[in-house]
Amino acid sequence: MLTPTGTQRRPARASWPQPLPWPGEGRLELPLATSRTLGGERSLGDRMRLLALGGVAGPMLFSAVVVAAGALRGNYSHISNFVSELGATGTPYAGLMNYAGFLPSGLMLAAFGIGLAKVLPRRRVTSLAAVLVMLFGAGVATSGIASCDPGCPQTGGSVENAVHNGIAPIAFLCLIAGAGVLGVHFRSNRDWRSLSAYSLISSVVGLCFLAALATSLDSRELTGLWQRLLLIVLFLWCAVVGVRTYRLSASSRRGGGDAL
Repeated sequence: MLTPTGTQRRPARASWPQPLPWPGEGRLELPLATSRTLGGERSLGDRMRLLALGGVAGPMLFSAVVVAAGALRGNYSHISNFVSELGATGTPYAGLMNYAGFLPSGLMLAAFGIGLAKVLPRRRVTSLAAVLVMLFGAGVATSGIASCDPGCPQTGGSVENAVHNGIAPIAFLCLIAGAGVLGVHFRSNRDWRSLSAYSLISSVVGLCFLAALATSLDSRELTGLWQRLLLIVLFLWCAVVGVRTYRLSASSRRGGGDAL
């Protein structure tokens, strides 16, 4: 085509429409990274929820081993003897109580404390309570490593016996205090309010049983009974709180929010 000046104009190049991108094309990196991050968070959350069930599995395992080890010891009395006497150094089936009872159960209870620290709201009071629960679990596990002498004498004996006897009351007091601290905190949390009074009562009743146990050390009358009642109260609290923690964290994940 000629222009008015006599030059030839080149025809305009056709402008073809650009093809539309496929859905997600050019935007793969960010969603993929986000997906991986969310997947990692969910995996971590699942592990934390499972740790909370250590409050159920630990007491169940410990109770089962106590019953089994006691049955293997014909002269053992659950009314007058300490649980620790089943794992006393040099006694029959001590390894069963120490390495199938104290050690793994204590580790599960410590894991329960870790789960509480990760799942409950991050506040000073909940962190303190979780640490106290972890210390209880650590004390139970250590009791299986540093076992008492036969009869668990309160004075004299080996260094290992002294360590064992020193750990036990501290461990009990840690969990009693942890239950009480969480009982106070639960009053201000709608998801946990129903366990506030129960936690406080468990703490007070546990302290009473611990005091009764301490007063029976010299006479050794009903010593085993007081200890078992103390363990029942504290272990039951761990199981109830562990199940509640697991359920609330599961519902929080399904809802995509923070139910705790």
